[in-house]
Amino acid sequence: MLSKTIIRNFTIAILMAIGIGLFSGTTIFSQNIETIKISGNAAGVSTRYIGAVEGNINFDIKDLQDLGINTYRIYGGMSRWEAEDDDGKYGWPSIDEIKTNPNIINWAHWDQIMTNPPQGSDYWWSGKPGTVWQGNARTIFNTLKQANIRPVVSIRNVDNGWKPSWALQLNPPRTGEDWNEWWEHVFATVYWLNVRNDYRVDDWEIHNEPDNRDQGWGGTRADYFELVKVAKEAIDFVYKTYLPDRTYRIHGPKTVGGSNWPASALQEIPNYFDTVNVHNYDADISNYTRKVRGWMNGTVRANSQLWVGEWGTYNMSYGDLSLALNLIKNLIRGSQPGDNYIDGSHIFCLYDWGKPAGAEGLLGDGGKRRAGYYALRMGISALQGGKATFFPITNSSDLMAVATLDASKNVYLLVVNDRATSYTVNADISELIKTGNGTVREFSSKTMDEVVGSLRLKGGNASFALAGNSAILIKFDRQN
Repeated sequence: MLSKTIIRNFTIAILMAIGIGLFSGTTIFSQNIETIKISGNAAGVSTRYIGAVEGNINFDIKDLQDLGINTYRIYGGMSRWEAEDDDGKYGWPSIDEIKTNPNIINWAHWDQIMTNPPQGSDYWWSGKPGTVWQGNARTIFNTLKQANIRPVVSIRNVDNGWKPSWALQLNPPRTGEDWNEWWEHVFATVYWLNVRNDYRVDDWEIHNEPDNRDQGWGGTRADYFELVKVAKEAIDFVYKTYLPDRTYRIHGPKTVGGSNWPASALQEIPNYFDTVNVHNYDADISNYTRKVRGWMNGTVRANSQLWVGEWGTYNMSYGDLSLALNLIKNLIRGSQPGDNYIDGSHIFCLYDWGKPAGAEGLLGDGGKRRAGYYALRMGISALQGGKATFFPITNSSDLMAVATLDASKNVYLLVVNDRATSYTVNADISELIKTGNGTVREFSSKTMDEVVGSLRLKGGNASFALAGNSAILIKFDRQN
């Protein structure tokens, strides 16, 4: 009979061998085994721009950089930067007068509101005093420029609170005086940010969800199309006159998920915007993405970029693990080729928006990072920036996976398991890399996008454990 010591040592040796095998490419015995073989043929490139919509409780560049986003969406408009008519004389100056002499605009107003906003906050218009970030628009835009984060700015006459009250008379614009005020506001916003200052803001949205009356648009679809046309003329005038070497982009039509307004916009005003941008809060964003791509086909926007200006959630907690895992899955879907592909996106929202009843963001009070923050960070690490994408030759019914290759030839393998069942994954990435060590990061209820070990390839193959309701990201550094 074996002694207890021998039995104990034998048991420890077996457990150690299994533990080492999880991250060393050795054989693992498990009831739930999935094999993933990654194709060596690039399917396309990953989403180039992954970012977030702002939130009003904070703005901290360290958060944006830690998350890894490279674009940031900002709500502009009259309620924020022209809460009262900037010159106090409705309908003046005229469009022609501004074209002749832009200094006819009351730039003292614009300098003041952008530098010394009411209550010390650029979010004074949406939030209770003492609950919103303290700082001005100048700081936001200068910080984004220095960090090379691409801003996308919405311009609107009236916001979701139906403010400012003075602008209700041009919601929608009807008279010459109405159009003068709208043209002036668009011109002044673009001119102040890029001519009077050089903040490199070249992406513009015209209103926000005009097909959703709760967001403040008081006109019809046809009225909205006219609003876009006039805004386009004002933006175009700024760039052609003062910034002839700069390229700008107009995103439209900025509609709610499932809307058919994009189909009409693509038929009726396709030359007044160049980037198709919609909102989509579906659990699986690919269904509506394909529909919009279908509408784009056969139009002058067939090969234009498609952005999702809002996605994620506005009524659930980003602390929910299942929701967080689905964020990664949607990032993978958006990096799939063909009609699923998304060029850029902004998750709603980075910070909490208003307290206590407003939307909950990826970050809360005191910089609290919720599960969705860490999930998004993991997905961004693997996918952002137009990396070459490689997908499994045979898709698993239980797991979602993608591999990417960056400009330095480093390989990333991202695998998501949103089921309660744990798996042993046998991964074959031999078509991309055959030898080397990989750093393993895990996202789960226990580990929020942290390094949990290393993995050694053998002939391009390795095995690793994938817990239930978790994701694994393995980076194979080509230098190692």
